[in-house]
Amino acid sequence: MKNHFFLAISSLFIAFALHAQDDAREFEALRNAEAQRYQLLSRYLNKASVTKPGINVKYYRLNIRIADQKNYVRGDVTTISTVLEQALNEVSYDLFNTLTVDSAFVDSAKVSSTSTTNTISLSLPRTYHAGDTLTTQVYYHGFPPHTGLGSYTDSARTDGSRWIFTLSEPYGARDWWPCIDHPSDKADSIDIWITCNQNYLAVTNGRLTQTLQNGDGTKTYKWKHRYPIATYLVSVTIGNFNSFSDWYKYTSTDSMEVVNYVLPNIATTSPAYRENAALTPRMLQIFSSLFGPYPFLNEKYGHAQFGWGGGMEHQTLTSLGSSAFTEATIAHELVHQWFGDMITCRTWPDLWLNEGFAQYFECVYREKQYGMSSYWSRISSRLTSAKNAVGTLYVQDSANVNNLFTSSRVYNKGASVLHMLRHVLGDSIFFASIKSYASDPKLMYGTASTADFRASCEIISGRDLGWFFNEWVFGERYPKYSYSYSIAPEAGEFRSTVRIQQTTGTTNPTFFTMPVDLKFHGTGWDSTVTVLNNAADQTFQIHLSHKPDTVQFDPDVWILRDVTKLSSVIGDGRIPQRFELYQNYPNPFNPSTTFRFSIQTRSRVRLRVYDILGRLAEEISDSEMEAGQYQKTWAADLPSGLYFYRLEAFPISNPSNRFVDVKKMIVVK
Repeated sequence: MKNHFFLAISSLFIAFALHAQDDAREFEALRNAEAQRYQLLSRYLNKASVTKPGINVKYYRLNIRIADQKNYVRGDVTTISTVLEQALNEVSYDLFNTLTVDSAFVDSAKVSSTSTTNTISLSLPRTYHAGDTLTTQVYYHGFPPHTGLGSYTDSARTDGSRWIFTLSEPYGARDWWPCIDHPSDKADSIDIWITCNQNYLAVTNGRLTQTLQNGDGTKTYKWKHRYPIATYLVSVTIGNFNSFSDWYKYTSTDSMEVVNYVLPNIATTSPAYRENAALTPRMLQIFSSLFGPYPFLNEKYGHAQFGWGGGMEHQTLTSLGSSAFTEATIAHELVHQWFGDMITCRTWPDLWLNEGFAQYFECVYREKQYGMSSYWSRISSRLTSAKNAVGTLYVQDSANVNNLFTSSRVYNKGASVLHMLRHVLGDSIFFASIKSYASDPKLMYGTASTADFRASCEIISGRDLGWFFNEWVFGERYPKYSYSYSIAPEAGEFRSTVRIQQTTGTTNPTFFTMPVDLKFHGTGWDSTVTVLNNAADQTFQIHLSHKPDTVQFDPDVWILRDVTKLSSVIGDGRIPQRFELYQNYPNPFNPSTTFRFSIQTRSRVRLRVYDILGRLAEEISDSEMEAGQYQKTWAADLPSGLYFYRLEAFPISNPSNRFVDVKKMIVVK
């Protein structure tokens, strides 16, 4: 039975490893696609707010015609705004200068306009004052700039049909329509009218209200969206689409359509697309229970196939690449409808509030759908990647898009921070804090910063969390712990003295303050004690009812960390009468075992592992030790087989009086 047990455990580890590899490959494909397109679309990133902050946009009507020659657009955009300045004589919009302004109107009066590389400015017919309503209409045409793949793509498929799609994050909306192209200024609502070849379907944000046959071989699709929206979340997708729908039943009597628009050949690149898309209503149910109702219930949710890899969380209609109709990507982009779309990061340095949340709650979806083991399988890969993060989670240098879209930093360290915060607060308070953040009326359908999220957590928990956010969001790297312990009897019980040391490799911070779980194991007994480690070198006295044989540090891996277990003094605190090496336990073992030994007097101690041919496989310890009883846990990175472990002790007072003992053990994998 023991051999069968180890075989089963081995199979489980292999399954987890393969699953983790698939997860990593899928995520990296998503992240690489996002990083590539951000790189291409970020050429204005250092000009994040080129327009004047003189207005607050309330409404856009984008009326665009994409029915003429390839790559050519013409249209008009009506913008209704509230004036913020006391005396406004000019208004500016972002628009790339390969697009030509034909004419412009302000409150129905024709006005003059001037252009720069990235903006247009309209002269106002009079001076406007704070609180006034300003309506502009800009007619334009031209060829959106092509930047490799581009924020606006007009492609030809092999069957001769056109396939048009947009992707504007972070600053690509200005490539194809005049607007204030910054996430801090959301319009309260938008209408999008699209005229295209009558054989194609044109889809976008919101709800389709009307389809018009124009009598010239074109159709006009009129869509309306009555929720606040950032310009980078506006999309247009046109193609020879098929559609299919599922329904999300959010009350006993109410349902919302979950619609998907795909090209006829999608099954060749994504055979499981239909099966995976059908999981979306269940995902909506899970995320609604965690965050509050889906933010755009009165309209729709769905997916439209586009030509980029990965996905993009366009509001109410996520764009997915042909091979991105996967469970993980669908869940990731759906989380964004709350965190990214409904609540948008106010500035790009806080992008982790979008991407870190999506990356983490895809793991929580797995937990709710498949069980806690699935959560741990997903989050372990996030923690491993996060150790490679360079710089702070808050991205000060956002002008470099590589900083914003490094998977280890914004995505996986962001997910790891939420994982750790969950343990710091406890499940009930953590999830209550998330729901409070998502339902805060000051933030819903608006923008947020890290300070806003921290405030929500502090209000619900009643705790000051400045220390946590300062070290994990505004600090760098992660702690590398080492620990040791001793066990001694005391007044009919036992006292464990645990020493925790840490290094960070940075001065920001010099040490991490974190609650640390210590799990004590004894025969037929265990107990977990949580200590607050708030120094670089700290010792804790812990009183126990039973004598433990081992102590585990953060056994469930709630902390982004490395940990080394130093040789620990165990037993009753008395000096051993002789040198002795005990049989390791467990034996056979996979993946780790514990060595126990007694040191009679202060000695130089070497503990080494050899293979069956006598070759050194690993040196476990080579250091001076005081007299006492010790144990050391070792994780074997060795093939299955018979091995020997050898203890040598050289007393400091008489090194020639050497003690040597050898025992055998079996690694089973």
